[in-house]
Amino acid sequence: MQIKADLHTHTVASTHAYSTVAELAAAAAETGVELLGITDHGIGSPDAPHRWHFHNYKVLPRRIGSVWLLKGVEANIMDEDGVLDMNEKELSFCEWVIASYHTACVTFDRTPELVLRGYRGVCENPLVDVIGHPTTAMFPFDYEAGVKLFKASGKLVEMNESSLQWKPGALENARVFYRLCRDYAVPLVVNTDSHYAGQVGKTPIAEQLLEELCYPQELIVNLDAERVMKLAHEKRGIVFA
Repeated sequence: MQIKADLHTHTVASTHAYSTVAELAAAAAETGVELLGITDHGIGSPDAPHRWHFHNYKVLPRRIGSVWLLKGVEANIMDEDGVLDMNEKELSFCEWVIASYHTACVTFDRTPELVLRGYRGVCENPLVDVIGHPTTAMFPFDYEAGVKLFKASGKLVEMNESSLQWKPGALENARVFYRLCRDYAVPLVVNTDSHYAGQVGKTPIAEQLLEELCYPQELIVNLDAERVMKLAHEKRGIVFA
């Protein structure tokens, strides 16, 4: 399995990442990735770029070498109501929106009930495309209820290589969560969440898990870059030309 669209990567604009846009694109080309999502942290994160980083996306080319760019954000879920750190105006500058929980951005008691309530609010936001790394142990919730919610709202769900590799408990949780995703036929995007160019397009842990679960390849959206491009065009009018 080789993902053709890596839709969650961070540049040096997120201060705990180490590569430029050009370096990420070069790495994508080397690994056979055709579409690269640039998704630095939203403005509520301690390591986020200034809001002008997103406002100025127009200066980036649509394509660097053989690699198309999708200019987005990993927005932060800020509270138990699913409010994001970027409002409708801010998100209008972005072409792809991942919504994720991060411990540095929330102050509420992270009970399963409140975490699920937050996801419910996120699912009501039409600007959100992807539910980011949902299997981290820091944000427990009723997985079956959440999977049903994500399915009903039409959100893509992320399998995050970085989370599986580095977050305690994430891989064990993933075996439960993505089995439910499989059973409810939830479409996935398999992303690296790269913070360094050498990680782009490389998803060995996710691939092993997907094989273990016999996850249908037709439900893995970013195995085909054109499929993602079509989604971006239909939702936001993005033209890849």
